[in-house]
Amino acid sequence: MNGVIYCRVSSKEQVEGTSLDSQVAACMEFAKSKGITILKPFIEQGESAKFADRTQLLALIDFCSKHKGNVQSLIVWKLDRFARNVTDHYNVKAILLKYGVAILSVTEPIDSNPEGKLMETILAGFAQFDNDIRAMRTVQGMKQRLQDGIIPWHAPIGYIPSTTKGDRKTLPDKPDPATFPLLQKVWEDFATGGFTKAEICRQIDRLGIRSKNGLPLNAQAIDKLFKNRFYAGWIVDPWTGEEREGVHAPMVSKQNFALVQQIIAKRNNSQPHQRHRDDLPMRGWARCFGCRHYLTGSFSKGRNARYGYYHCINRRCLSHGKSISATTVHQEFVEMLMRLTIPETVINEVCLQSQNDYERSYEITKVTAQRSEDRRVMNEAELKELIQMRTRGKISDVQFDEHKAEIDARRRSIAAPERQLPRANFKTKIEEGAKAFGDLLGTWRRLKGVHRVWFQRMVIPVGFVVGCIRTAQKGLCVSLFAQFLDPDPSMVPRRGLEPPQLSPYEPQSYVVTNYTTWAIFVKTYT
Repeated sequence: MNGVIYCRVSSKEQVEGTSLDSQVAACMEFAKSKGITILKPFIEQGESAKFADRTQLLALIDFCSKHKGNVQSLIVWKLDRFARNVTDHYNVKAILLKYGVAILSVTEPIDSNPEGKLMETILAGFAQFDNDIRAMRTVQGMKQRLQDGIIPWHAPIGYIPSTTKGDRKTLPDKPDPATFPLLQKVWEDFATGGFTKAEICRQIDRLGIRSKNGLPLNAQAIDKLFKNRFYAGWIVDPWTGEEREGVHAPMVSKQNFALVQQIIAKRNNSQPHQRHRDDLPMRGWARCFGCRHYLTGSFSKGRNARYGYYHCINRRCLSHGKSISATTVHQEFVEMLMRLTIPETVINEVCLQSQNDYERSYEITKVTAQRSEDRRVMNEAELKELIQMRTRGKISDVQFDEHKAEIDARRRSIAAPERQLPRANFKTKIEEGAKAFGDLLGTWRRLKGVHRVWFQRMVIPVGFVVGCIRTAQKGLCVSLFAQFLDPDPSMVPRRGLEPPQLSPYEPQSYVVTNYTTWAIFVKTYT
């Protein structure tokens, strides 16, 4: 049996200490005792388990995908090293199970038997509970610091922290003797209105003022500096937006700060940030080939036009700072849409099958609802008769309570009637929705803004790695047609839809799943 190891620590102190080494050693010893051959360890350094887009976790999933059938187990020291969110835990677990990989914990009994599954659910819930409690206490501590007039975060440029890193901040940040007077002069110059922002940028660069990372301040950092109310002695609560008077020494007077804001407002010609742009639709959806992080997008101004590019912002990635032409990424996605476009004959068969499924589901739902209503009416009649008998003295209080308890139990056992799906114009709506699959590229080009993003996520829910779009995980609607896409030329083509074998306990499972998928699509895109 082959396996991989995943270890994680969330702080720099743990990376430099023994926590990471002890996790790896324990996992190796566990694998040896179980006869598991470790193909590769994945070590996450200094990243929180609050989110699932961790560098090494994405690399692990990609490794299991490429070696499907050759990796049978994933070994972790504890489940909270794997994820501190129940949803992420089971989402990633489902992906790994698709590749034939089971999760094993060194310190916790999470076997495949019912007891082990129950324990896994409890442990995953406790991991999230512990993380939520820590987050709540951290926020409470931050709010208390704000009430005291102290910012609980890093000191801005021009100030130095009053405590060392990791200690609880109880005193206000102190002015930095090296940069505080220099920035005071910059504020005074800008408040006169005789300097442009470009001139202020050059002045700051000449004075040798650098960011916390030792880099020169760019135009965006300058904008943030001049809009930061902390320099005027205020502290803003990010949760409520309330302003409080800070106990730190202000760098600029409130009058000069107001003058600077007026100057900025008069000169401001910038456009508001657009989260969804039609010319950069893959931003936050396409993934980097090197680290699997989502790519961001930007424009570069050429001689005659603006050109779009995608690039990775992960500083630890080898592709950081390298740009990919938006035209290249878009063309790759366009080719994939053309390849996934469904033939008209298949579309017609799916429409016919969906209509038949819907009619059966509608009739079953209607009959079930009628039966529930009949049982409800019968119970109401029995209860009314029971009350009349007690009023006439034909039964005692004890007998009344016993019979009423039985009637109440039957009333609670009656399932609420399922919401019947709209029947009017169903055929027209299904055909309109099906047309989109007959022309995926045309549908994508017709949609704009957030609707285009939704469409992309319907086709490929978790995005695609640039250069590897053919291996991307397809959405549910597209998967319904998987048996008709990329057919093996050595196989005889299938005729019509062949639904999967139905469970004798859930005879309508295929019907409901098939219709629900179409209903979601039709409701969203037609």
